[in-house]
Amino acid sequence: MISPSPEKLPITADNISNLTPFYMKPNPENVIQMMKKWISLMTLILTLSVTLSAQEQEVLLTIADEKITLDEFERIYKKNNNATSLNRQTPEEYLELFINFRLKVKEAEALGMDTTAKFRNELEGYRAQLAKPYLSDNETREEMMQEAYERAKEDINASHILIRLPANPTPADTLAAYEKITQIRQRIVNGEDFETVARATSDDASVNRNGGNLNYFTVFSMIYPFETAAYNTPVNSVSMPFRTSYGYHILKVHDRRPARGQVKVAHIFIRTPEGMGTEEKEAAYEKIRMVYDSLRLGTDFAGMAAKYSEDPASARNGGEMPWFGTGRMIPEFENACFSIENKGDITQPVKSPAGWHIIKLLDRKGIGTFEEMKPELQEQVDRGDRGKHKTEKYVAKLKKEYGYHAYEGALEKVLAAVDTSLLSASWNAGRLKNDRTPLVKIGDRTATVGEFASYLESKQTSRRGANPRAYARELYDQFSRDAVVDYEESRLPEKYPEFRYIYEEYHDGILLFDIMDEKVWSKAVTDTAGLEAFHRQHRNDYMWDERTEAIVVSCSEEVDMDRVRKKYKKILRGRFDQEKLNDKYCEQDSVTCITLTHLLVEEGEHEMVDALNGRTGPGPVYEEDGNRKFIIIGGVRPPQPKALNEARGQITSDYQNYLEQQWIRELKQKYPVEVNRELLSGIKP
Repeated sequence: MISPSPEKLPITADNISNLTPFYMKPNPENVIQMMKKWISLMTLILTLSVTLSAQEQEVLLTIADEKITLDEFERIYKKNNNATSLNRQTPEEYLELFINFRLKVKEAEALGMDTTAKFRNELEGYRAQLAKPYLSDNETREEMMQEAYERAKEDINASHILIRLPANPTPADTLAAYEKITQIRQRIVNGEDFETVARATSDDASVNRNGGNLNYFTVFSMIYPFETAAYNTPVNSVSMPFRTSYGYHILKVHDRRPARGQVKVAHIFIRTPEGMGTEEKEAAYEKIRMVYDSLRLGTDFAGMAAKYSEDPASARNGGEMPWFGTGRMIPEFENACFSIENKGDITQPVKSPAGWHIIKLLDRKGIGTFEEMKPELQEQVDRGDRGKHKTEKYVAKLKKEYGYHAYEGALEKVLAAVDTSLLSASWNAGRLKNDRTPLVKIGDRTATVGEFASYLESKQTSRRGANPRAYARELYDQFSRDAVVDYEESRLPEKYPEFRYIYEEYHDGILLFDIMDEKVWSKAVTDTAGLEAFHRQHRNDYMWDERTEAIVVSCSEEVDMDRVRKKYKKILRGRFDQEKLNDKYCEQDSVTCITLTHLLVEEGEHEMVDALNGRTGPGPVYEEDGNRKFIIIGGVRPPQPKALNEARGQITSDYQNYLEQQWIRELKQKYPVEVNRELLSGIKP
């Protein structure tokens, strides 16, 4: 009998009470893979923390020289025997599991299994995954989500002027751009028209078309620094200069209005691209009018969109577009969409710079509550400019917490050594790698010039046209952030006990898997002689019940079933096998019309055999799978032991249990166990 796969079992104390897998196939790789999955679940249940000071707390359990306190065991016990546990255990019952677990881990450590490269790499991989949730600023995330939600309540109309900065600008580049944008702002403050100045000075490519006016936009429509400046600037005011990844900006807010929310529309689109001739434009207009007239007469909108719309993406869906809000579409199209009053209404042909549209309103919605928008808000906050800003705030908090200090003079050693080879990713740090001059200090750790030089050499990528010193400083900022976050990661076990507990679970779980594989699981699979000896000693534990010998005779429609049934004795004796039956009763020699299936089944395994109650001879004809069948009962075999290959799965599983129990007895001899039963009685189930 094959047992169910352990990863499908509910996680209960019963499942972990026998730390041996259900055997699947006699293949070590299968068993190891299966147990890898199982152990990852088990390690979330059995935990151990040996970091508490045994001298300061009452010791419940001693295993050789290892002392385990009452508080420690009680924490683990209550974690795995809480109100939601499927099979709660008493402290006494759970203690035996815990002792066996600790004995195995202790033996693995004694054998040096925790020092191998394989173990260290696997453990550090787990640690990196465990650390991720702790290496973020949830407070800042929540603040930014609330900020975004409040901004979502308003749409803003603003114009801007941009003075671009090159990639990796030098301090001189930055200063020149800042001075230029400051002078431009002063001109506007002194009374010059914003649009006129924008057309004359702005580096934004769209200024010739829109005079710097961005129309209405809302949260998430612009990059985060720009959005922040817009929402922080009063109506009819000009912002102070601010910087984004594009360069320096100023903006003027013209209007604020309550947010429109979002709409869902379908449209039919006829293109009139720039440069199209007059006759073609007239033809496009006639086409959109023809479509509109057809719609007014009741023609199906989706069908017309599929047939005539020149927007392939939406035409495939009957013209339907995704939900969108303010600032997502060109103004002419967006305003037309939001001007439709009733669901199902359509517009007359609407002209935009791209062409002609007929728009149908499918649905509209407001901005929703904070809870309704929370998933989208969190996704937006965690990515792009907002994600970068969140990370910067998190790093700034850590710097303050750990007394971060940068030695600017030391940085100059590296900056002075870089040249244009850095821009082609071929710079060599040379002797700088050995420079132990302090560069940055975080808590009790100091990063050196040599560490940064090595980092710079490994992280450099092609940056044609950039400034080498500016690019090196950009990588220095990245190096500093990484150093701060790495330091925080190293302190997670100290700052967060729950992290330490889970990390230790993985540590002990990996060791438990490795030593169980060596001492029990793989040994049971590969030790053929031991398995055979175990079977011989316990062969009466693996018995067949009474089994009925039967033959299922299946015939197609062309066969004279009565003639075949009369031959049942010859079929039982083997004088008529399947080949002879087909030769005698099938009309076509090349087609099999009669099949014989030999059965040896216990009660309950075959319904039609059970119905005959062991009566020898042919049973009644019945239909199954499109064929007529009857069963011939040959006799009943008495109970008998199963051969090894007939119960290998169960026998191997029991042999694993046997090996484990033998091994635990040896471990208890090697590592004496002492329990303070008086303390144990004080733990309440």
